[in-house]
Amino acid sequence: MNIFVEKLKRRVDELHTEGKNDIIIMNALKEELQYAVLDFIYKNRDYSYLIMYGGTLLRIAYRLPRMSEDLDFQTDKKFDFEKFKSDICAHFKSAYSLDIEVNHKAERMTNTDFAFIKFPYILGELGFKGGRTVLKIRFDVNRFESTSEFTTETIPITRDIYAFSIKTYPMATLMASKVAAVLLRTERGIGNERASCKPRDIYDLVWYMQQKIIPNIEYLRAIFKRTGEELKARNILELFDRIMLRVANLDDALFERDLAQFFYDPTELDFWLHSWRERIVSLRKKYDIFLVKDLHQIYIKKDFSSDNRYLHFLFETEPAMLIKITVSMSDYWYVFADHKITPGHRRKDVESRIVQNEKFTELDYEYIGLFYTKIEDYLKRNDSLVLQDEMQTKLIRASADNLNVRTQILLDRHLLETIRFEDLI
Repeated sequence: MNIFVEKLKRRVDELHTEGKNDIIIMNALKEELQYAVLDFIYKNRDYSYLIMYGGTLLRIAYRLPRMSEDLDFQTDKKFDFEKFKSDICAHFKSAYSLDIEVNHKAERMTNTDFAFIKFPYILGELGFKGGRTVLKIRFDVNRFESTSEFTTETIPITRDIYAFSIKTYPMATLMASKVAAVLLRTERGIGNERASCKPRDIYDLVWYMQQKIIPNIEYLRAIFKRTGEELKARNILELFDRIMLRVANLDDALFERDLAQFFYDPTELDFWLHSWRERIVSLRKKYDIFLVKDLHQIYIKKDFSSDNRYLHFLFETEPAMLIKITVSMSDYWYVFADHKITPGHRRKDVESRIVQNEKFTELDYEYIGLFYTKIEDYLKRNDSLVLQDEMQTKLIRASADNLNVRTQILLDRHLLETIRFEDLI
């Protein structure tokens, strides 16, 4: 038994000791193998352009509580599955002394090519008996011609012997892809029953709502356009109405049938199932709706302990109150010449709204203009509706050391100038 299989065997023994059933153990093994596949993809220049999304991305990068069995990617390029098959088989043989198989299929209706990466001998080596099915991971590559129009980011991952950086979308776009799955998926089987969408997608959607993520409507519109359907929601408010109509009448029994295999602890799922319908209604209500009117005030504050700068934009709204939109920036954008934005973003038409306690530099005015223009564009595309009385971007950084992807985003000067506001949240 080689070292790689020995590591999997220790994991199986741990789970058996904990009393886990074989279905849970199979998914736990898939989870271990997913890291090996991703390590190959994102260390290989021929495949590292793939943009990962879906449940497994949330599990690995954001610690989604449930397990996930598929690897989902998106690209605007034609993916060469024959080359991939040859390369990954050679890699697993060389790196882990494992013989694997790759079977490629295509779904023309969804523009998705997929393959099953099979590990035909592992279960036998791990002591499973009785003609059990082959351990396999589904590998999906969705062809989306508009991919390059949307911002991406990288998330560093370290686990055991693996260290790689996943290419993915910001959270707003990831949530939009999940909303698309809920609204667009056709009826499918869950055991012997039929459902209009996958309960696991609803679980993930609730997770996004718990983080108060606002979905990227532009991405949703592009996905709907590709399918030939119209997104019947002009703004965020109407989008949530569509979601609620879609999920309101799903049978509770379908959720347990679909989700049970993805939880190590059944009580965790039981707790979620007990109140999922009430939770999604409650979370929807926590998205306050404000109609943004006029710009009220702009000011900048500097945190002297970190040297980070915070650009605050206050807007008047209906109902009558003020909302605050804050842009958080590392000091690198001011200190280092190769990070400073090019001139031309200044907005003198809003500078009368600036409140300043100290003299501003020309660069301050450039950054105020740049981000006000982004916010203005975002509001225009969302019918001037926002769902929070305070919105704050991730800390926008220009250096990757000790990057926390949950609260920070790494950009270069070009991306800073071109990225849309929703991708900074």
